[in-house]
Amino acid sequence: MKRLILSLLIFSCVDERIATEKENLDIYYSSVSVCSCSKSAIGVLSALIEDEQQLYIDMFQELRMNCLTKFGTQLFIPSHCNDPDTIGDLIDSLYSIGIDING
Repeated sequence: MKRLILSLLIFSCVDERIATEKENLDIYYSSVSVCSCSKSAIGVLSALIEDEQQLYIDMFQELRMNCLTKFGTQLFIPSHCNDPDTIGDLIDSLYSIGIDING
């Protein structure tokens, strides 16, 4: 009986810790400008590296479609708020750990 109670306490503590960690993950998500597209892409891709969830892949695919539709080639021109190389590096990192964002 003591083992059962101890096991329940351990699992309840672990569950609370996991929930707290996920709540701290703050993702910026907007496609209203080239700058917001870049910031959102970096946020979503970084979150995907940290926590491999299909939700982030879906978010990135939607964001990519929205941003490319609205801003097209402007997304590939570096500026003070848009760094395509950083996004490329994050995508390369995802591929290297076995995550395909095009899935």
